[in-house]
Amino acid sequence: MYLFLIKFQQVSHYQERTEKDCLNCGTIVEGLYCHKCGQENVVPKETFWGLLTHFVYDITHFDGKFFSTVKYLVSKPGFLSLEFIKGRRASYLHPIRMYVFTSAFFFVIFFTLYNAKTLVPSEKEKNTQQREKLLAAKENLQENFSTGLDSSERIASSKVILDLDRELAILDKKRGSLTEEPMIEYDSAKAEGLNFGKTSLNYKSVLAYKRMQLELPKDKRDGWIKKAFMTRILAAVEAGEKQGERAFVTGFINNLMHSFPKMLFVSLPLFALLLHLLYGRRKDLLYSDHAVFTIHLYCATFILLLWIFGLEYLYDISGWLIVEIVRLVSVFGIFHYLYKGMRRFYGQSRGKTIAKFLLLNMLSFFMMVLLLTIFTMISASQISPDGSH
Repeated sequence: MYLFLIKFQQVSHYQERTEKDCLNCGTIVEGLYCHKCGQENVVPKETFWGLLTHFVYDITHFDGKFFSTVKYLVSKPGFLSLEFIKGRRASYLHPIRMYVFTSAFFFVIFFTLYNAKTLVPSEKEKNTQQREKLLAAKENLQENFSTGLDSSERIASSKVILDLDRELAILDKKRGSLTEEPMIEYDSAKAEGLNFGKTSLNYKSVLAYKRMQLELPKDKRDGWIKKAFMTRILAAVEAGEKQGERAFVTGFINNLMHSFPKMLFVSLPLFALLLHLLYGRRKDLLYSDHAVFTIHLYCATFILLLWIFGLEYLYDISGWLIVEIVRLVSVFGIFHYLYKGMRRFYGQSRGKTIAKFLLLNMLSFFMMVLLLTIFTMISASQISPDGSH
């Protein structure tokens, strides 16, 4: 069977050349592949059928590696990282390719489920949501009212129903006066005013900031980095005044959410550095080995988060309590995965692993808070006066 698979793979590739010089580097080839550059010694021209079968082989070969890698990645934390540093790599997907694939798939799902418009509802949407809650409460009270309540409970329920009716009337009146996106009056004369405070954050507009910079001596003016940052921040403030609170907040959250892939990518080498510092006495491990472990950890986290998103969606449509319990357990499962991975990959005792696990989580928390702060400031500065980003 093994020989048949080898033969099938060779047949599914291009036709082998009779000449033995590699077309890529000129090396004399002994066999089907060049031992110097790895290129197949095959005829450059190929039929459509040969091209199609080669494509199918590459896809199924990738799928086979991907699913076997995912199986070990999820079920045996730290195992793939150990395999990689031991040189056993041919049977599994490369960590970098695994990260690119899983992160891309994760963020496609993430941005589909969560976006700025759903996280920041308009006044009309808030009104509608509040009205639905009041109606549900009223229907529930009316249902209980007709089923076996004593006189005192009936009186109390009838008063609550009247209160709910008043609230609904107020909401309906407010709903009729709401536009889809209320705008805030923008006072351009006020925005152009100067406020010569002690700090540059007291400026009310980009124009005011630029005027003040021109008035200052050259040695007192802000550097180009601070000037660029202040210009973007003040432009964002003006955008908020022009568009209204929701439009500004929506643009800010949209920018911040789309910064998450970059933030995670930046955090990856920093997390690996924390591991390198915690296990500094392990001279047999290089920084790149810690990076491989971190990449596998991030890939597994993406997969576990997708599982959690799926459970959350299932709970929303079913309301089953068991689904919510499994979801909460899965959240803690991410931390359990990290502990088991550290235990297997680094091979230390349970006590040392727990101590380093707690320290790693504490340090990584501060690291993520710092990165979130930096990317939040960048997101705010990237909102232009016209509301685009």
